[in-house]
Amino acid sequence: MGDKADWCDNNLKIFFEIVKGEIDAGNRPMGKWTSTGWKNLVVKYHEKTGLNQTKKQLKNKLDYMKKEYTWFMELKNSDTGLGWNEAKQTVECSNDWWNEHLAKCNNPEKGIKCNHVKFRKQGPKHLDDLHILFEKVHVTGASASCPGNISSNESSDDDVAEVQKTPESDDMKLDFNGL
Repeated sequence: MGDKADWCDNNLKIFFEIVKGEIDAGNRPMGKWTSTGWKNLVVKYHEKTGLNQTKKQLKNKLDYMKKEYTWFMELKNSDTGLGWNEAKQTVECSNDWWNEHLAKCNNPEKGIKCNHVKFRKQGPKHLDDLHILFEKVHVTGASASCPGNISSNESSDDDVAEVQKTPESDDMKLDFNGL
């Protein structure tokens, strides 16, 4: 059993540095930690903080930080036209917007409270570090698409054939000369 976790700001910064180092060393390929990566996290965290944290304790912290990061990015990407407060590292929007958003997000009948409310006044601490750790491994749905969907940057009229109707009949004739 490990020591009681102490996630003071200094220990959190140390943890971020160790995690980033292990990612850079290739110990989290495809978003999954290797056994070497976990071992190094535990050993290096102990060496730098003097705390004996178990793999489970470190994993729980990483999982919770990823969950918070995902909630925050959902909020940040939930609407276009939201402002950004650099000092508070969070979205800036009116009370009316928040009230409407929370009304949609909360579900009291099911006991669900909106996870975004915690970022109303302040974004997550160490947001830049969280981006480095989780930007490529969290799911937002922002890049989801359906078959047949074409983004506005991909669409082009260059390859479209003109359809001309002949006066003699109702048959359609394709003109491929311009292609």
